[in-house]
Amino acid sequence: MGRAELVENLNKALSLELAAVIQYSQHSYLVTGHEREIFKDWFRDQAEEAQDHAESLGDKIVALGGVPTVEPAMIRQSVDVSEMLKQDLELEREALAVYMAAWASCDDDDLPQKFWLEDRVSDEQMHVEELEKLTSERTARVSSEKIVLREVS
Repeated sequence: MGRAELVENLNKALSLELAAVIQYSQHSYLVTGHEREIFKDWFRDQAEEAQDHAESLGDKIVALGGVPTVEPAMIRQSVDVSEMLKQDLELEREALAVYMAAWASCDDDDLPQKFWLEDRVSDEQMHVEELEKLTSERTARVSSEKIVLREVS
């Protein structure tokens, strides 16, 4: 594939991580009411993790001979928590797709880059799954069979 394509994909990921820093931070500022107590710190933790990802991506891009982007991807805003979570889910899905594209653009023998990216793909997948639960897109399915509990004597 080539290093240029990998750097291009990593810059797309960096753009999304920069957007995530801003979007999650903005959501932490805008969340109000009883939901603020729950989500303010959660949004800020997500922004901090995105910042960490952005920093390592920038370093990686330079190590590969590229120049890191300074342009964030599209930033979505809302004052409704449900909409914020949907916006964040959309952003995380985009990031997952870009990290997977970056992995695919690695040369077959470039195992260190692939291993590094697999860790990122795993992180993004976990973010998607968590946001799917928060938006009720993913729910557990419980068997309709009755569960009987017995006392141990």
